[in-house]
Amino acid sequence: MATIPLGNFGNVMPQAQPGRVLDTGAGQVAQAAGQLGQVGQQVAVKQLNEEQKIQDEKDEYFFSTQAAKYGAEYTDVVTDTKQRIATGEFNELSAKAHLRQRTDELNENYRQTLPETKHEKFNYYSEKVFLESETNIKPLAYEVERKAINTDFEEVTEATLKIENREQGFALFKNTLERNPVLTPEQRKLAPQQWNERRDLSDGKTALNALETTKDIDGLQQLHDNIDTVLPHLKMETRDAFKNNIQSTIERINKGLKVEQDQALREIKQVATDFRTDAYTGYPIVPERVEAVLNKVRGTEYEAQVREDLALNKDAQQFRDKSPIEQEREITRLTSQLENTPQEDASLLQKQLSMYQAIANTSKQRSKDDPIAQIQSQTGTQLQTVKPEEIGTGKIDFKKSHITTEILAKQKEANGGVGSLIQWNTSERKAFIDKYHTATPEKQAQMLSELNNLADTKTAVGRQARSEYMALIGGERTVNDYVGIAQLKKLDVYVPGTKLKAANLALEGKQIITQGQHVVLGDPKQFILGISQHFGNTSAVSSPERVAYQNIAYSIYLGLAKDRGIRTDEKGNPIINKDLAKDAFELATGGTYHQKLGTNTQTVYRPYGVSETQFADQLEHKVIGNFFKETGEVIPRSFLKEHAIEQVPKAYGWYWFRNPDGSRYINPKTKKAYMVNITK
Repeated sequence: MATIPLGNFGNVMPQAQPGRVLDTGAGQVAQAAGQLGQVGQQVAVKQLNEEQKIQDEKDEYFFSTQAAKYGAEYTDVVTDTKQRIATGEFNELSAKAHLRQRTDELNENYRQTLPETKHEKFNYYSEKVFLESETNIKPLAYEVERKAINTDFEEVTEATLKIENREQGFALFKNTLERNPVLTPEQRKLAPQQWNERRDLSDGKTALNALETTKDIDGLQQLHDNIDTVLPHLKMETRDAFKNNIQSTIERINKGLKVEQDQALREIKQVATDFRTDAYTGYPIVPERVEAVLNKVRGTEYEAQVREDLALNKDAQQFRDKSPIEQEREITRLTSQLENTPQEDASLLQKQLSMYQAIANTSKQRSKDDPIAQIQSQTGTQLQTVKPEEIGTGKIDFKKSHITTEILAKQKEANGGVGSLIQWNTSERKAFIDKYHTATPEKQAQMLSELNNLADTKTAVGRQARSEYMALIGGERTVNDYVGIAQLKKLDVYVPGTKLKAANLALEGKQIITQGQHVVLGDPKQFILGISQHFGNTSAVSSPERVAYQNIAYSIYLGLAKDRGIRTDEKGNPIINKDLAKDAFELATGGTYHQKLGTNTQTVYRPYGVSETQFADQLEHKVIGNFFKETGEVIPRSFLKEHAIEQVPKAYGWYWFRNPDGSRYINPKTKKAYMVNITK
């Protein structure tokens, strides 16, 4: 079969000739070839149309996106232009010129990005947008200009309202009003009326404030009554509100004046009361104050009271200078006089008596709280004292302290027993207590030792002073405890075979008790029960001496138990260590000696550091060995079995004897009690 060339598909293609085609094989081929060419041409045209359509759609989409970007950027240009108009940078003409320039710049930039087929459409779109935005420029520029003019007008109006001369201010306002080009006729008509109304209200407030400041009630009332004449331009509702404000101001001032009067009266009353309080103390009042108080109360109901109190103060000064005993006598005399005075005439006497009683009570309290100052104020004598901070330093002049104690004792006696033998006032006492309770047991022992020596304990006065000092630490119930601990410090009592000081152990135990930790080391009741046998008949169970020894021994026991450990029962509860308890007892008391007297036993305390065996040996040696030398007689064989040994009171280490009939054994040679001395 022959090959038929088709040429370029879709362009030029051989065509079958018109005419009758023989129904042969060759004719059928030609016919088929012609049909095939037509189909190819149609396909090519269709393909071109589809490609063009796709391109057009792409161009349209790109145009849409660019138009959107253009619109957004153009909106920014319009917004910027409006802002510049609002700030006054542009007027109508300059704003339009700026908008035209920026529009042209944007058009040129965006047109270059678009295909030519879209240029005409873009030009139409951009011009339409420009014209729409340009139409808004003129009203906006006008509105901005109008607001600026009106703002200036309002500022000028405010300024004219503040001009002191009203006529000048109104003339300037009217001149400005006439030159304002943007006001409506209605605004021009209302503006003067509004100015006058505001000026009336401003003048009214100024007058009201001035009258309120000076509290001119008459002036306020005149303003209230003549408001229509004084402030004629106010609206009715404004006038009524202003009148109400004036009335409220009048009422407020009246209330304030009443409060001030009441306050002034209260102040005068307080001045008079304070003056009475000071006058009744009996201390002199300086003339300047007297004059000031009299000026304050002059013409009031309190003037007579102040003058009466001034006279009473002179009596009180004389009363204060008297001793407490003389004061008591004067109070007794005045009380008797008051009882015999008619009630209607007794007012002044009653005041005087009350004043004297208060002064006497104050004097008594001061003699207790600050006896040094009391003496110095009464006698003018400066006393030498030991400061609280000096206790424990080892640098105290005890002789001067003893002299001061004697002076305090004499003053207390002169006061009828009222006063204190402590050299410190209440603040100094607290300072000492704080210092003591924060010190170590060793430091506390040193402080107790010096506290014990502040007064001469050989005298009754000294011992009384010592008790007052010791009571500062733990109260009156523990005085003997601390006196005993001070004695342990003085005698340097220590645990045999160690360097542990008995005084330090006792004070450590006191701290344990204060902290509430003693119950874990041993029950105090069980301890006292355990050591009771060692006391024998040395003293009564509840005697101050025995109680003090028990307390000291228990404190020492706690100090020892803390170092040596505690014993517990099967349940883990602490129990008293009997051996340790006996050690504590002997450290506290020196131990006891038990003397057999037939079926009875006599018990005495041994000197510290002397064992019971040593005590018995010394007793036998000094009595039996020296009896003849001391008495001039031969000692009876049963002397130590029949004559009870006893401690000589307040004579450490000395003992005497009592006959079977209870009488004291007398030395035949000296005719005095027969005594022996047992020493360590």
